[in-house]
Amino acid sequence: MARKIFSLVLLLLMLGMTHAVAQSAAPNHTDAEGQRQGLWERSYPNGQLMYRATFKDNRPVGEMTRYHANGRMMARIVYDEDGQVGAGQLFDENGRLAAEGAYHGNARTGLWKFYNSRGRLISEEYFVDNEKHGESVTYYSNGKVAGVSQWAGGKQEGEEVAYYPSGGVRLKATYRNGVLHGAYTVFYENGRREIHGMYREGEMEGPWLFFNALGHLDYKLTYVNGSAQEREFLDKQQEERFRIFEENRGRLRDPEEYSASPEEYFLGR
Repeated sequence: MARKIFSLVLLLLMLGMTHAVAQSAAPNHTDAEGQRQGLWERSYPNGQLMYRATFKDNRPVGEMTRYHANGRMMARIVYDEDGQVGAGQLFDENGRLAAEGAYHGNARTGLWKFYNSRGRLISEEYFVDNEKHGESVTYYSNGKVAGVSQWAGGKQEGEEVAYYPSGGVRLKATYRNGVLHGAYTVFYENGRREIHGMYREGEMEGPWLFFNALGHLDYKLTYVNGSAQEREFLDKQQEERFRIFEENRGRLRDPEEYSASPEEYFLGR
């Protein structure tokens, strides 16, 4: 009789353990305090896996992955056991590496590298608490530096220099609190100045000088609150040159387009 009772108790214990294991293995579990625990998954309407992550006390631990709708991996972060620090990689729809860097929690931190569709490095940027901070460098496809800029708290600050593919300086500009402020100089590829003037809090201000490729002054414009005072006196050639300059002033185009918001890739954010 005692043996039967022992066998029954053992069977009930085994059933309880099996139920507990099944519960712990069930995805998308939230504990009594509302914190995510264990495996979490989400799928696209067609049933394709969207993301998979493991949580401990509401923090991701180990590997977190997200997928494109075509099934290829979109992003992968491997967190430490405390869910504090992670190494991240982002991929395009063809599975090619697009960016890599570190996370602190959900925020980008330290050096991040970005790549084009051919796998070439096109940008290196530093982050602090998910905001660009420090020196950022862009590259041409041949590996030469295309531009160097300085950032503080997510805003451009200090000097920015853009280069021709040959290595010569193309532009020098100064930023303060995220807007152009200070000297702004465009150079011909032969090293001579093409345009020189000043910005004040994002507006062109004072005399602006326009030179020809030989270094001779072509014409001069005076700006007040961002508007040229003598524009009506320009001839057709000067007017076309001015128009092109107006369309491009203050903008340093990256050699490639790339995504710089990887945090949006995760958990449907």
